[in-house]
Amino acid sequence: MPSALQYIACPIADNTSTVLRISCPDPGIVEIVDKTALGRNSTRVSSDGVETERLTRGRKKPFMLSGEATEDKSVLHCRLVSRGPGWHTRQERFLSDDGERLVERHVLVRPEQEDVVVTRQFVRAPGNDEDLRPATSST
Repeated sequence: MPSALQYIACPIADNTSTVLRISCPDPGIVEIVDKTALGRNSTRVSSDGVETERLTRGRKKPFMLSGEATEDKSVLHCRLVSRGPGWHTRQERFLSDDGERLVERHVLVRPEQEDVVVTRQFVRAPGNDEDLRPATSST
């Protein structure tokens, strides 16, 4: 991204409100819905670790999605088959040690390169017992 554009785009992205809802609508199913002013994204995946093929929003590129859940952590794996062997992302969600924040960690794994890690933390929105909003962002 050109540096001039970073001065405009990054503050806007940092200040965009996000509503995150994680639920288990059926046994063995995890659904994650995130909403911003730019739109809504819903991801529904089985938590048994079995990969299923999905298509990107534009329906042009396939990827393999799987999920696993434990008592204290939810992990989604996305194998980026169109980029070649070794490319995948891992999305981890868990409560912070103090139980006050939801930690969301996105990890991009690339062959023969260092992982790219983005961590966000969400706190419960005031007056709302269900929705969480971003507390801080870090890379």
